[in-house]
Amino acid sequence: MPDIDTVRGWQGRTMGDGDRIGSIEGIYADDQSGEPEWALVKTGLFGTKSTFVPIAQASQRNDDVQVPHDKQLVKDAPRVEADQHLSEAEEQQLWRHYGLDYGAVEAGGTAQPQSGTEEVTQTVPVRREEVRLEREPVTDANLDAATSGHQRPRAHRVRARGRPARGAARG
Repeated sequence: MPDIDTVRGWQGRTMGDGDRIGSIEGIYADDQSGEPEWALVKTGLFGTKSTFVPIAQASQRNDDVQVPHDKQLVKDAPRVEADQHLSEAEEQQLWRHYGLDYGAVEAGGTAQPQSGTEEVTQTVPVRREEVRLEREPVTDANLDAATSGHQRPRAHRVRARGRPARGAARG
């Protein structure tokens, strides 16, 4: 069984059995032992369904997580609400579906989601541009070039005629 620190790094990765099953959106650990037991995997064409998959026999291959359960078995798994906790009854139902021995789990054990942060060092490309501004005095020799650019129009004051709006000061 993979340890909890390894499994936490699996969040967001692809789970498969040789074929892509879905992407891992959460890890659930046993309440009593703290050991990781289930991955919550987004499945379906648009990743709209979530299914629990046991990870006791999961392993990492390159950037993917491989499990010995075929895609159809995962798709046919009982739908369990992906809230903050798996009840004992829900967990038993899932163990039976995957043909695993629930008796191997301590009595009364249930699973809850595990989360954590992971420090990552990653090299990213950075582009830097530099601008240098050089001041050049205006002389008779460059006067035309210095003053022939875009000229900003002068501001005009517009005076409104008529009555001032309510509450406006009269001036």
